[in-house]
Amino acid sequence: MKLSQFVPHPDSGVRVPPSEVVPAGYLDGAERYLLEALAQVTDASVGSPELNALMRDWPSLYHLTPYRSTLFDCLGFEAAGDARVLELGAGCGAITRWLGEHFGEVHAVEGSADRARVIQARCAGLDNVSVFSANYSLLEEEDAYDVATLIGVLEYGHLYHPRTRDPHEAALDNIQVACRSLRADGVLVLAIENKLGLKYLSGAREDHSGRPYDSIEGYTRPHANAVTFSARELESMLAAAGFGHAEFFVPFPDYKLATTVVNAAAVRDEHNIHSWLQGTAPDRGHPSRAQLAFNETLAQREIARAGLLRELANSLLVVAYRGGVDAADTRLGLRRDWVARHYSLDRRPECRKRVTLPVDADTVRNEAVISGGRDAATIDLGAFQHHLGDEAFRRGELVLTGVLRAVAASGVAETFHEHIRRLADWLNAERGTGEHDAAGVALVDGAAMDALWWNLVEDADDGSWSEVDREWRFRGNLPVDYVVWRNLLHFFRRFSQDLPQSWRAARPDTFATAQLDSAGLLVSQERVSFFADLERAFALTAAPGPLPELGPTVEALVDDAPRRFRVLALAEEVVAEPDLLRAYAAAFDATEASTLVLRAPDTSTDIVGPLRYAIAAAGLDEETMPDTLLVGAGDPVAATAVLTAAKEWAPDGLPCFSGVETTKLRALAERHWATT
Repeated sequence: MKLSQFVPHPDSGVRVPPSEVVPAGYLDGAERYLLEALAQVTDASVGSPELNALMRDWPSLYHLTPYRSTLFDCLGFEAAGDARVLELGAGCGAITRWLGEHFGEVHAVEGSADRARVIQARCAGLDNVSVFSANYSLLEEEDAYDVATLIGVLEYGHLYHPRTRDPHEAALDNIQVACRSLRADGVLVLAIENKLGLKYLSGAREDHSGRPYDSIEGYTRPHANAVTFSARELESMLAAAGFGHAEFFVPFPDYKLATTVVNAAAVRDEHNIHSWLQGTAPDRGHPSRAQLAFNETLAQREIARAGLLRELANSLLVVAYRGGVDAADTRLGLRRDWVARHYSLDRRPECRKRVTLPVDADTVRNEAVISGGRDAATIDLGAFQHHLGDEAFRRGELVLTGVLRAVAASGVAETFHEHIRRLADWLNAERGTGEHDAAGVALVDGAAMDALWWNLVEDADDGSWSEVDREWRFRGNLPVDYVVWRNLLHFFRRFSQDLPQSWRAARPDTFATAQLDSAGLLVSQERVSFFADLERAFALTAAPGPLPELGPTVEALVDDAPRRFRVLALAEEVVAEPDLLRAYAAAFDATEASTLVLRAPDTSTDIVGPLRYAIAAAGLDEETMPDTLLVGAGDPVAATAVLTAAKEWAPDGLPCFSGVETTKLRALAERHWATT
């Protein structure tokens, strides 16, 4: 069949063959619901809040979630505006929609007529998308497309193939269909479960047959269910089909809803890539796994160190090149200069983000993505702030790793409680304000609300902790027991299946409260409702929808924290050693309520110009430079402006202190300077 021969169906507009052909239908029960729901939607784009509201079960989540698009977003395709795409087995259009929003022309082929109608509804308004209903195994397209896709369909090929029921023969034939359709420098994007995936080894049921160890044993009933392949099998079939080179990526927890994608070829030991692969992979279609053979997070660590990340990945994402790699990458704008990309998309659109670990591993990039437009790095959201900015890459182990090892070794016992107390001690030492609440509990800076075990890196040499992923802050002070309770609450939500059997059925708040009490940090049971109020306020703020009204408990804490001022250096020291300024910037989060005070020698000295050069030499900009006050030694108020690298040194448009405030700050600086 040639797609050019298809004609529009008079009712649906879906293009169909002019004569009867072998059907290739697959339904999961969501098609009618989706078709009716999409008819009421005004915004069907990827990440639409309207689509988010329609997700009610696993099938609708699978078809509507923005996480379906991460497989393509991670690859860039930054120059694909004129490219033609052939999507083979398009399902209900989750990926078709993303392709239509980014590529010049998309031909989506789907075997089920019902699903093809859903695609048509999902892509309404995209004139560059054409939907075809046919068995793609019969296509004879040649040298016509820049990109072809086989996302989650190769495993079903033998069930609908017109000529063979052998899984390998059908898969190879369908890969050849894709290869023939591509131009000389075209690429195939393929995603599929790995038959040797770690979760299957740990006891999860095979995603298609529902039988444990089915794929591990080589599929004893291959003609009854879908059949997946190992990385080596895929590599061999791609070569046999005519592809000259293939790059393998690891989508985690699987290709269906990939929150993290790892570039397997770029991983080095120093990346500690297991830190990006946390948690137990889901047993799709089942609420939970009754028993795990081992802790999958810890197992990922050993697998990565052994160089087996690709071979034991739960799913595989493959980019196969028909011709030259460099030519295809350049023409399509493919990006492979990264080690890992992590997505946070189940939140309000302006806070959705992509985190990228580049190959050089010096800086971790945080960017708004998928309906995440915003005009500032830091935005206010009621009682909270959200910040997106680059961070230095920390080369140690996550504190979480030690916690999970303690649980694996001795369960939820004293060693676990020692980790809880150590977190509280660290928060008090590094984020403490020196103040206490009415219950006598120490208060910490609101920027510490996300300083949790999986956002703390332990230095391999001296054991010190550093924060990473510092995107959220509370606009006030927080009781340290709440932050620790919050850490335990989310630890349970992430790793409950790795806990002893007696705890797995507990409620997250029950577990958090019990462990806080066992660690000796629970002042009274009455505080638990206070914790819950704070956590609820944050959850509603981060979720899509209008900002919540603040209750009295939360409102009383907002903006309570006084601004902190410290004298750290003479201004001329910073001028002489710009690296000092870089070190100070790392110590002071650009979003937190703190100010770096530099003491100028006197008002007659021209220190402003050299300071601006020092900022540039330190590689700082408005995103990474902390608020900095230059305090002069003489009387007129010489510097009331806050130092920033990207703007002129002038008070216009910059945060400023009044003369009275500056006098107080100068006195504070002089007092500190005299004693340090």
